[in-house]
This record gives sequence, structure tokens and C-alpha cells, in this order.
Amino acid sequence: MAAPPRLISLNIGSQTIGLAEFRIVHGRLVLLNYRFHETPLDPETGQRRDAHAALHETAVSLREMMREMHIHAAPVNYAVPAQSVFARFVKLPGLEVEKIERIISFEAQQNVPFPIDQVIWDYQLVGGGMGEQIQVVIAAIKRDLLDEINSAVEETGLRTSIVGVASMALYNAFCYNYTDLNGCSMLVDIGARTTNVLFIESGRIFSRSVPLGGSTITAAIAREFNESFAAAEARRKRDGFVALGGAAEPADADIGRVSKTVRSTLTRLHAELMRSITHYRAQQQGTRPARIFLCGGAAGIPNMREFFHEKFELPIEFLA
Repeated sequence: MAAPPRLISLNIGSQTIGLAEFRIVHGRLVLLNYRFHETPLDPETGQRRDAHAALHETAVSLREMMREMHIHAAPVNYAVPAQSVFARFVKLPGLEVEKIERIISFEAQQNVPFPIDQVIWDYQLVGGGMGEQIQVVIAAIKRDLLDEINSAVEETGLRTSIVGVASMALYNAFCYNYTDLNGCSMLVDIGARTTNVLFIESGRIFSRSVPLGGSTITAAIAREFNESFAAAEARRKRDGFVALGGAAEPADADIGRVSKTVRSTLTRLHAELMRSITHYRAQQQGTRPARIFLCGGAAGIPNMREFFHEKFELPIEFLA
């Protein structure tokens, strides 16, 4: 009996690239193999050098992961970073199916802040219908940027099948894995350069990007110790954890300084998340989150879950 076809997915983050292989086994999606590679940053500033170099480094890292996972020419579904994409949430009245696309096309031309012939755009229905308001997510990316990304992917031998937005891929994964939750769930995806916040509840979704992430923490450590970004990144990975209120001071004073610096940056993130909740409830008529899910590379910093529980007093889980 032939093996079920493999599904190859690729996540192109601002600092980390993830490649994964799935198969459908007995009607379920099963992860068989995966790799993560960090792309090099300028050791002094922590920034990517330029767009062309970044895409070249993406292709180099991708080839290496493909070799490790024994992947050759194959179709791939990949996600681009949310900060590369313009997204707008639009509510429409309940409509017949044949009218939806025509009205969404009009909404895209009204909402996308670039000439429509210079972008690639699409939409996803996320709630409503049957006489109720329909919520639509419209996403657009500059055509030349997507062409450059796609060229970097396909020069490795992969063949593009689907291109998605990282935040919407996260939404789809959440809906696939959590089918029995009531109320509002808040997903906090803490990446290298940004934190993407998603509010998900029945018939409603809203997302916002906050320009704080793992690199923000590293940059704060670099300032605290007056050292390069590369040295601070190594220090964060070696010694970093979130200082908790009322906890005993570490015996090593430098480790204590790192933990307090991490907490200070995350306190800024907490303030932004509170503003996001206020906006979601006031402008989107959403409800208060009943739980929070953490994900993203920087979410693995020790004590991150405890910090968010201390601040929000809500159940905190890592997204499965």
C-alpha cells in the first residue's frame, strides 16, 4: 500500500525559518519531522542587513533543512510574516454567496493602501452567514515583495502550492486543534521582532501586531550591559528568565540584572496587550478573553507563563 502523500509547510519568520513534514494518517494530520534554522543578524545592531541578503540567507537555510529532512522537489505551503502583509477586518451584511466576492473585491479596492494592480490579495471568511453579518479578513502583499520571496523558495526546488499569512495560519491551526472552547481566546505569538495578538471567539476574529519581541528583549540587555547584540543574545539564551514579583534574587547579580531587564520589556508588552484588549472590546464588540495561549520563539523564555498568569490572572497555556 502506497504511503500517504507528504504535506510540506514552511514558516518564513523575521529571524527563524521553520520547515515541517506532515502526513494524513487515519484521517488525522500527523507531524513527522521538522527543523528550525535561525537566520544571521548583524551582530552589532540585531537587524537583517538588507532584503536581498535576507532572502539569499533564507534560501541557503532552506536548502540545508531540506537536505537534513530528505526533501527534494515537492509542493510546499508557506506562510509569510504578518508584518509583510496589510490585513483589514471587514464586516458585511448577510449576503447570497454569489454577491460576496463582488462586494469583497470592492472592499479590497477601498481598504488596501496601494494600487490594487501592485498587490496580490485574497480573503478568508471567518464567521457569520445565514442572514448574520459576515466577517472577512482581507490580506494584501506587495506583488514585487511576494515575487522575491517566492523566487527564494522555488530556487531550492520546492514548488509553491499555497501562500498564507503567519497570523491566519495560526488562526487555522487553533481552529483545527481546539474545537470545544467557549468564550474568547487570546493568542499571543511572541516572535523575534513583533508580537502578533489574535482574539478568537465564535464568529469573530481580530488581530494586531505589536512591535515588541525577542529582539527587543535582547536589545534591552545589550544596553544594560553595554555590549553587542550578539553578546546580549548569547547572554539571554544562557541566563535569561523572567523575574517574578516577590521571588528571591538570584545569587549571581548579573543573572538578576538580566531577569529584571526581561521583565521590564515584558511589562511594556503587557501594557500593549491590555490596550489591544480594550480596543477589541470597544471597537470590535468582543468579549473579555477567558484564556490566553502563548506561542512563538520568545514564548519559551523561562517563567513566561507564570509572568502572564501574574499579570492577567487568567488560565495560561502554550498553544499545542
